[in-house]
Amino acid sequence: MQRAGAGGSDRQHGRAARMKIATSASTAAATSTAFAEAMSALRAGLGAEPDHLFLSYTEPYDVDELARATAALPPSVRVHGSSSCQSVMTAAGVHGAPGPGLALLGIADAQGAYGVAAERIGASPRAAGARAAARAIEDAGRSGELPALFWLSVQTGAEEDILLGIEDVVGPNVPVFGGSTAADSIVGRQSQMERGRAHEGAVLLSALYPSGEISYAFSTGYAPTEHRCRVTRAEGRRLPEIDGLPAAEVYNRWTGGLISAQLGGGTILEHTALHPLGRPSGWIGKVPQFVLIHPDTVQKDNSLTFSANIREGDELVLMQGSRESVIGRVRSVVDAALGAAPPSFRAQGALVIFCAGCMLAVRDELDRVVQGVVASLGTTPFLGRFTFGEQGCFTRGRNQHANLSISVVLLGD
Repeated sequence: MQRAGAGGSDRQHGRAARMKIATSASTAAATSTAFAEAMSALRAGLGAEPDHLFLSYTEPYDVDELARATAALPPSVRVHGSSSCQSVMTAAGVHGAPGPGLALLGIADAQGAYGVAAERIGASPRAAGARAAARAIEDAGRSGELPALFWLSVQTGAEEDILLGIEDVVGPNVPVFGGSTAADSIVGRQSQMERGRAHEGAVLLSALYPSGEISYAFSTGYAPTEHRCRVTRAEGRRLPEIDGLPAAEVYNRWTGGLISAQLGGGTILEHTALHPLGRPSGWIGKVPQFVLIHPDTVQKDNSLTFSANIREGDELVLMQGSRESVIGRVRSVVDAALGAAPPSFRAQGALVIFCAGCMLAVRDELDRVVQGVVASLGTTPFLGRFTFGEQGCFTRGRNQHANLSISVVLLGD
């Protein structure tokens, strides 16, 4: 495939970009009312129907009713919807928690192109990722041309294979950003939504060919400790042992008894958000990078399960963060995305992914997270959601699935 320039083919033909982005939100209890309120405000902000609509919502809303509402939009509107943990956020604040919350980001960009495709994951996640990538490109009307970026929402469980499937179609150099769909709890109902249809257990992919520029950043932001090991036995997302001892017992010792009450079986997602494990993933300059892996449950035999794959031979390092580092990190990621943009770049809108595990660790101060984004972006509209896994790429790095991470994608001209 031919690679689209950062500004897409319309810019190459000399036509000026006319991208406009707006956001809106609602916390109305009734699903149809919330969507109608948000769409009315979005149309007012854009002064037009969106060409591409990002929709994020919390679990209390009826996803089938939401899908029917999107079906009533003009056929030209592409819809990419995904569930979020407990709340969503825009520059206007946090929406939901307590209660439902729904937010929209609309792009009006007649000179750009956008495509969406959903595929059921089934028994072959890699093949589903490949099908979704090919169909999203076709839906954008840009067959044979690589997108500037893919935006991904996917059911938890097979994210690494999904990324491999996308790469099978477009190669390794198209950035893939997004997050695993979430719910109000780890056992809640996750969903993915395209125009007129809600899914569970699907990969949902948007192919973006904007008329303007894209810039992005992806960060973990935790510090390594002195505790580390080499994995000698792993089973997908289950780690039976560390250094020949039950993994949960070793982790509990490393963290000073953090999960003592859960030994023998229990959920530890919230307890471990500030103490994940990290897998070394190269360097940016002189700064080592780590892909974070979040321990989520202790099994009866004191093995640990995670929200990302563990491989035999992996080096794992105990990482540490703090509430202040989690709250403050989002601004540094926004600044990194701004810093990676061309000198003349003007951000028109942003998509923000913030790990649900991090959110749960600081949920009483989420307003400060929003304030951090606004401090760097000013009045630029953004849509943020809270995910059960994050996908993105480090600068000059390959696409990765990680936990406890933050990503920012800026769209501008």
